[in-house]
Amino acid sequence: MESLDYCKWALQSVSRSFALTIPLVEEALLAPIMVGYLEARILDTFEDDIGKRHVSLEERVHAMNAIMEILERPDSQMAKRKAKELAREAEDWVQDEHYRGLVKNFDKVLTVHRSLDERTKASMVRWMHEMNAGMQKYLQQPVYSFEDLNEYCYFVAGTPSGFLTELIRTRAKKLTPKASQVLQDNERDFGLFLQKVNIIRDFREDILQNEKIFWPGYLFDKHQLEPQELLDPAHEKQAMEMLNAMVDNAVTHVTPVHDYLTAVPDEYAGFRQGAAINFAMGVATLGEVRGNRDVFYGDRPVKITHEARDLILDDPLGYVAS
Repeated sequence: MESLDYCKWALQSVSRSFALTIPLVEEALLAPIMVGYLEARILDTFEDDIGKRHVSLEERVHAMNAIMEILERPDSQMAKRKAKELAREAEDWVQDEHYRGLVKNFDKVLTVHRSLDERTKASMVRWMHEMNAGMQKYLQQPVYSFEDLNEYCYFVAGTPSGFLTELIRTRAKKLTPKASQVLQDNERDFGLFLQKVNIIRDFREDILQNEKIFWPGYLFDKHQLEPQELLDPAHEKQAMEMLNAMVDNAVTHVTPVHDYLTAVPDEYAGFRQGAAINFAMGVATLGEVRGNRDVFYGDRPVKITHEARDLILDDPLGYVAS
């Protein structure tokens, strides 16, 4: 119980959006979804946190592979030892205090992981392996085209969507074959959509914090600009053209995600409600960033209005439909 309570608390500290919606899911799905998110967050932390010191590619790959070794054999002494090693490394490696705290408490997340049934653990680890391989691929090559962006977003956010969908499709008692196929056909769009919204909204913040930029490189080559130059108002015209291209690309996922959510069976209405809130907030955020120069020149990331947030919380799918 102590470890489960920690996971619930940790979720609040590392993700504002999912902390709002994951607790809405049914009890049968809560632990695996929460643990899956936190473990993905730990992997992502070693993949992209800029750190208190320089972290080499070799160090990142070694740590990420160690995480997967731990998840493959969570009951072993090796897992306990490597989790402690990662916790020590996080002290001077991970800059964000919330992510650092999560890594240092990896053992508590593992305690809940061990309590899951074997089928769920196997599914989680399989999807995490795909995430790990894809993250490592894009540690070594840039995102240049929109096809690259789709692949990168699939690895970091589409794979969790695949795990969630597998949970629903294998556990649901009232899922028609047609609805099951709709879920499978559109599962990756949910993750891609949310990831792209974040990549668009956080452009200025990522530049200022020296984070890696995932807007396709060909856009910058097309306009003969470096990413940081978009923060100069002298290049506003080019910046807005690139912003519109990014938003247009993200919008392509809206209909598939809507179809996905409507196919979720009523026995998982809580999951559908939570996912629909995240989706609707993403749609609303796209509406705010389109044509908005504050993406580049504002003093804080663009956010949706309180009125839009309240409308979403009342009826998320209705908000999107309208």
